[in-house]
Amino acid sequence: MNRKVMLRILFLVSMSAGMLALSSCKEEDEPKPAKPVITITEVGSHDAPEGTVTAGDDLHLEATIVAEGLIARIDVEIHQEEGGSFEIEESYTDGKYIGVKNAEFHEHIDIPAETPAGEYHLHLTVTDKEGQTTTAEAELIIEEAPVNIEINGLTFGSGHDFPDNKTGYIGTAPVIEAVSITAENGVDKIYLMMHGEGTIAFEIDTTYAYNGETVVENFHKHVLIPDNAPAGDYHLHFKVYDRNGKALEEAMEVEIKETGITVSDLKVGQDNESEASDIHTEFKVTATDPLTSIRVRIYKADAPSTYYYDQTFSEDFASGDVKEYTFHKHPDATGANAGEYVIQIRINDKKGAYKAVTDKLIIK
Repeated sequence: MNRKVMLRILFLVSMSAGMLALSSCKEEDEPKPAKPVITITEVGSHDAPEGTVTAGDDLHLEATIVAEGLIARIDVEIHQEEGGSFEIEESYTDGKYIGVKNAEFHEHIDIPAETPAGEYHLHLTVTDKEGQTTTAEAELIIEEAPVNIEINGLTFGSGHDFPDNKTGYIGTAPVIEAVSITAENGVDKIYLMMHGEGTIAFEIDTTYAYNGETVVENFHKHVLIPDNAPAGDYHLHFKVYDRNGKALEEAMEVEIKETGITVSDLKVGQDNESEASDIHTEFKVTATDPLTSIRVRIYKADAPSTYYYDQTFSEDFASGDVKEYTFHKHPDATGANAGEYVIQIRINDKKGAYKAVTDKLIIK
């Protein structure tokens, strides 16, 4: 072989080896992504002091997580201080937190009713896909579960016909019921709160006051789901307080859905003015589920329970398959004096959802 050719081959081989060596060194020297960073933002119960939860309730835990190497798993461990051996562990290895860089961790961890009261230590550990771990810690006090309050037969549903389907519809008022509530020291108040899970930052809460009754039977309330509530999964808290400040909570997962009912082209009278005896009312309805009835009411805004017209129409929906409908009726509100009124239209469907719309009516 020509000496010059041989030298050129040796030179190329040498260059190639050098480049491979440089590449290998570069890969070995390339730094790993930063370890996960965890900031615990909330730990405890929704309506208790920060860092406190009652046995039998669920622990509300929130944290901001940044993992340059992407989250591979999240572990929560709660253990007794001062030599106790009771532990609670939860792990998250799939779902919305895994494989992402930034996460708003928001979970509810069940604290069993038999959990011993006392001081606890919480560890929140994040492992990234590089195998790196970071642990954030928090102090936690678990209070003794009250034994003098009972909640029996708690249910939640979209309406009276579906009292336990754990579903509510936007713009409606689903029912929450309990067969009975007992408290040896008397019921002081009942706190109801619903909040969106995951990325749904929406809450509904209300408090019902009592006068120290030791027994509340057939608890029955309607929870208004406002029109701006996002659809999705919600966590419902039902908490009974007695006169001594002790509380017992039951929780359940519920779902808030769109009604699937649309009302369009609403016309009332002539530009919302009409004689009382002949009120032209017309609109179109489209629905994802069969319609069952349409109710029309006319009342004064300052007296919503006094009706000058109250009629429910169901005959046209008896077949059980009507999903599109044009309503055209002429309500007779004879007896209503001249003035401004509200006309309310409520469209009901087979799944228990309804859509209520209101408009102004001037009776001449």
